[in-house]
Amino acid sequence: MSLSNHFIKPRYDSGGFAGIPQRIRGHLASGQYDAVVLFLVDGLGWRFIERFQDAPFVKRLARDGTLEKLTSQFPSTTAAHVTTIHTGLPVGESGVYEWFYYEPLLDRVIAPLLFSFAGELQRDTLKGLVDAKKLYPTKTLYNAWRNDGIESHVFGIRDYTPSTYSNVVMKGAKLNSFKTLSEALINLGLLLEKQTKPTYVHFYFDKIDGLCHEYGPDAPQAEAEIETFFLIMEHYFMRIFPRGKRVLFLMTADHGSSEVDPQTTVFLNTDARFAGVERFLKTNRNGEFLVPAGSARDMFLYIKDDLLDEAQSFLASRLNEKAEVVKVSELINEGYFGPTISPEFRSRVGNLVILSHRYESVWWYVKDKFEQRYYGHHGGLTPQEMKIPLFTCAR
Repeated sequence: MSLSNHFIKPRYDSGGFAGIPQRIRGHLASGQYDAVVLFLVDGLGWRFIERFQDAPFVKRLARDGTLEKLTSQFPSTTAAHVTTIHTGLPVGESGVYEWFYYEPLLDRVIAPLLFSFAGELQRDTLKGLVDAKKLYPTKTLYNAWRNDGIESHVFGIRDYTPSTYSNVVMKGAKLNSFKTLSEALINLGLLLEKQTKPTYVHFYFDKIDGLCHEYGPDAPQAEAEIETFFLIMEHYFMRIFPRGKRVLFLMTADHGSSEVDPQTTVFLNTDARFAGVERFLKTNRNGEFLVPAGSARDMFLYIKDDLLDEAQSFLASRLNEKAEVVKVSELINEGYFGPTISPEFRSRVGNLVILSHRYESVWWYVKDKFEQRYYGHHGGLTPQEMKIPLFTCAR
């Protein structure tokens, strides 16, 4: 397999996001800290640390602690990473690998984090159709740590905390919802002040990613949100940590962001150059095509097995300046999804993937259901998507 030298291969050791749960285990077991706090800032890729390296909060963390450059997992998507950080399982083991994918138990493409069918805006449309415990890993880090006397807390946005997904994947932790960042930081400080047991806190913040999607990673709206995040963190940082408590603070991201343009998105089912592409696609028992899966930066396809080579050539010849078309089996063999591949992952993943170059996007069009309106996106293997920071600072 030969991929563009502009792509980055994910690491699944201490040099990658997948190694963070093991780091946290070590910190908790060391006995050096009363609490370990991890901030997972959705979309805060390495490009933004470079862009805002002079922000007082960034300078504080780099001065008082350590800053490392890690790789995201592949796909560089939130669904894969939040599952890993709560269960300790790399993406190839968890089986939750993208925003959309085919779920054999339902014979449909689903949105796992929403517990819904793909393309539906409403959450929980799968209720009554399948047991959520069959869709997500049920062994969490929090249940294991509770047996060791460690109390775990998760802070998340009130719109979806709790959710069907969190009730399974975060089981064993106490869920704390919030509306605003400043509110959450005050509540975090109060929590740490009251704690009498060794404590782990996971804190998830999603606003930066949302604005990168809507406006693009270089847009002033996205930069303003990042700047505001750093300003608020600097203002409240010392208040988070009660005097006399030994607290280890870590901050990372699940992925970065690549610039895209809705006007240049290639839609396989409407672009005349791809006429006839449907003949390659697998269908479910109702005769529906298993599309779309992944994202517009890493579109996974479920190709009829006997047409896999032909489909790869068909797509590659038409996307040669915009994307690379790769067999998923080759990525598995090269370790792109981690060292271990579970039966759940194999049953859900497609057999061909379109890996878009920077600025490009490839997707499937269904009006008001599957479109591409973003100016920033992720899921692929470019440095802009794959490079992430890890700050570690003891207080």
